[in-house]
Amino acid sequence: MASLRKKYDARGVYVFVMTPFKTTTNHKGHYQVDLNGVEKNIDHFSSIPGDKTMVLCGGSGEFSDLSPLEVRDIAQAAVAGAKGRCPIVSGIGHADKTAVSMAQAAQDVGCDAVLIMPHKPVIKRGDKAILERHIKIAKAIDIGMVPFRAPSQTLSIDLVSRFANMPEVVFIKEESGAVDWVRSGLRITKNAVPIVTGGGENMVPYYYLAGAVGFTTGMANITLKESIALHNAAIKSQWTKAMIWRDYFEPLTESRRTIGNAMLKSGLEMMGLAGGPIRASGKQLDASERRKVRRLLKTQKLL
Repeated sequence: MASLRKKYDARGVYVFVMTPFKTTTNHKGHYQVDLNGVEKNIDHFSSIPGDKTMVLCGGSGEFSDLSPLEVRDIAQAAVAGAKGRCPIVSGIGHADKTAVSMAQAAQDVGCDAVLIMPHKPVIKRGDKAILERHIKIAKAIDIGMVPFRAPSQTLSIDLVSRFANMPEVVFIKEESGAVDWVRSGLRITKNAVPIVTGGGENMVPYYYLAGAVGFTTGMANITLKESIALHNAAIKSQWTKAMIWRDYFEPLTESRRTIGNAMLKSGLEMMGLAGGPIRASGKQLDASERRKVRRLLKTQKLL
């Protein structure tokens, strides 16, 4: 266990994989998870050269609209699709008991780590409850775990220091939007634990300059080669090249901001991969929106 963090190389692109759904519904009236689509998509992603990790059932993967059993099945399909070519991380969450059970299930199906999603009732109880939650999960598994620094759970410096002393913590995910915090976190922990940042491709050069070694991205569902090229430039401190790649992503980021994650699911479908509707809303792009997305993807040489 002491070498777990060292063994887990946190560098690279963290694809927050879209969960594909069928247009048919289950007995609860929810769109059914497309497990064959999950495996197919991960097979495609994992075959692309470069440092990358697949994160299933995160925010972009519609975690809040999935049951614990569905999360397990999605993780299992992803492990099958990856064939050992890249790490697989599964989101887990809900109340502590459920989170522990989900973490154990992720380990059982072959995941390399779990991302611990913030849980409001725990957050309200403060740092002690957050730390206890992570300790319970760490004791229940032998794979890595990832604390999540989010706008709703910013994690105090004291907590970050404690996480840095836990060998089970393979990296910390920072998505609070505080660019300078990355530098502060690394300085205070003496670079003991890697930091992987959110904010997508547009923020990568700034976060990497501060010391981040990886970034999370939903956009990489349709731009993984390009996202890896951005990572490669930034991790080598090739800032001019990194900024050129950053600018490449700006129109894509704006399109996603305007249309939402249905833009990425449609993009996946245009690439011959599995997408489907957004589960909670049923959103799928209409013909006009699809034409706009197709034109953009062609302009950016993605189709």
